[in-house]
Formats: sequence, structure tokens, C-alpha cells
Amino acid sequence: MKLPSDWDNPSPDNKRICDKFSYEKYEYCGTLPYRLFVPECVKSVPLVAFLHGADAFGEDNELQLSMHDIGTVFASDDWQKKHLCYVLAPQCKRGRYWSGLIDGDRVCALVKELLARFDNIDPKRVYIYGYSAGGVGTLEIIKYHPKLFAAAVSICGATGERDLNALTRTPLWLIHAEDDLIVKASYKKESGVSSHLGSRDIYKVLKGVHPDLHYTEYKAGELKEKYGLNPHCSWVLAGKDEQVKEWLFSHG
Repeated sequence: MKLPSDWDNPSPDNKRICDKFSYEKYEYCGTLPYRLFVPECVKSVPLVAFLHGADAFGEDNELQLSMHDIGTVFASDDWQKKHLCYVLAPQCKRGRYWSGLIDGDRVCALVKELLARFDNIDPKRVYIYGYSAGGVGTLEIIKYHPKLFAAAVSICGATGERDLNALTRTPLWLIHAEDDLIVKASYKKESGVSSHLGSRDIYKVLKGVHPDLHYTEYKAGELKEKYGLNPHCSWVLAGKDEQVKEWLFSHG
């Protein structure tokens, strides 16, 4: 995948945090490489599952964390001081997608395996978030596995109209940039018959029926003009948004 010159890069401190994650693999209808951050604690704490985007597809078990800071934000020193938690970061193979039935089921099966392995993970405080293809996967997974996750954040994601109301069963925060051209915030303004829904479309359809739905949309030009970044890279601002992160951890 050839990335634009204005793509987001990790911070200098990211490798140090990445090194705190173990390298592991999970067998379930195929092999799923994953990294796991284990906090130093004995009390019951949350587990956060992170789904990367298409720019980190592969089997090296590295790119899902080393590509950007967004996968390591909950393992940072500052966050761990406030909220100890486990962080799970699986890696999707090229040619596959988190939104696929088997791939989504595989992630959920791994979460359940970790709940069984570590008795200090609070099963009522399991969260999921992802960006781009991982944002799409987050939405698809909570459609069909709502009882597993206490809350979810989808960054620059999208979904189809199929089973859309199933999203109302999970507290959800959607984040998108207005001028994102890779995954659009809205597909409805071009054609009223599109079955593809960006974050804004999802919010408009569900805001009157979803009991805990939030939407953040960055204004056109904000990422490029203020940060020199491609408008698709809304995970940069999302990862720094303490309100969103605290909201996620408030559930359960």
C-alpha cells in the first residue's frame, strides 16, 4: 500500500511503548498474530481491543503498533497511571478484513480466551476501537457481538445498512474528518440511494434511537492546515482526545 506523503508517522517514544507488548499468536480458523500489553496489577482492570487500518495489514506482528501512536495510547505511561488496563492489538492479514465474518469472530474468540486466561480482566469492561479498516471492523463486530463489549469507538470508519439498528446495543462514539476522501464521512450527499454509510450518515440515522451515541467531526482543512496531515488521519486527534478516552472507560 503506497501511502501519501502527508501520512501520519509515530512519535519518537512509540517504539519504547511497543516494546512493552508481548508477541503472540492465536489459532482459530487460521492464525491470528497479536500483541498484548499486560499491566502490573492484581486488581480487576479493563481490556481494550484495538483494530488497525489497511496500512498495517500483514503478518509481521509489528505494523499494527509501529505504524502510528493510536494503537499504543492506552499503554502509555500517562494513561496507565490513571487507568491500568490490558491492551490487545491483533494484526489482520493482507487480503482479509476485520469486517469479515470469520475475522471478526476470530477477534472475539481471542478476547474470550484472554478473559479465561487472565482472571484480573473485568469482563464487564471490555472495550474496542479502531481506525479506517479497523473502524469498519469495530462497527461490524459490535453489530454481532454486542454483549462482549461495554463501549466502542470507530475512527474514520463506515458500514452498510444491513443490521444497522444492531449498533444501538453498544455505547458508540464515531469520529471522522469532514474532508476525508479515503473513507468519507458521508456517502449520502452524492446519492440518496447509497447503501454505504460513513460516520455522519450512521449518526444521522441512529441519533434518535441510540441511547448512548456520540459523533465528532473535524472541520474541512483542520488536519491539513493545523497539523500538515492527510484528512484521513483523524486518529491523530482522536488519540489525544481525553474526553473520548475517558468516556470509553466510563462504561461497564
